[in-house]
Amino acid sequence: MTDSKQKPESIKDDEVMITSSISDLEKMLENADKRTDSKFERMFLPALAVFSAIIMGFFIVIYSITSDMTRLANSMDPNMGGNMSSMVASIEKLSNNVNQMTTSVAQMQKSFSKVDKNMDVIALKLNALDSIAVDLTHVSVKMDSLEPMLINMEEMNKNMTTMQDSMQWMQRDLNMLRSSFSKPLRIFNKIPML
Repeated sequence: MTDSKQKPESIKDDEVMITSSISDLEKMLENADKRTDSKFERMFLPALAVFSAIIMGFFIVIYSITSDMTRLANSMDPNMGGNMSSMVASIEKLSNNVNQMTTSVAQMQKSFSKVDKNMDVIALKLNALDSIAVDLTHVSVKMDSLEPMLINMEEMNKNMTTMQDSMQWMQRDLNMLRSSFSKPLRIFNKIPML
């Protein structure tokens, strides 16, 4: 019987141990919940409040930007699209003109290099101007000796003019003579030939 008495006591001890361990576990769980709640309240709730404030700030900023853009769009010229397209066309024309100007400047540069070469040739020829000046003084002296010849040519020109006038008078007289002969000679034109 001693064995049977010992068994119920050991069961009771086991039950007491189990109930005490369960109560310990429940206390531990309550402590853990309290610690978790206090950590949650200390960390997560302030972080959530800061995050909510940031989101609201972003919303306010975006709302103010969109309202400013709406006011800006309403205050702009309604023909802005057409004006911008004409401005783009003008800029394209300007770009084409600048390209043409660049080509023209390149051609001018080539032409200036040719002019530079020609200026060297002209400089060499200008060195011979002294001899040309001497030759021109000789020509001037000879032209002075040609003055009587020029007077004679002028008289000849006058004589040619009077001769031309005389030829015109002769032509008129011949026309009158021909008309005076043509009337009587018409009779011969009417005679039939044999």
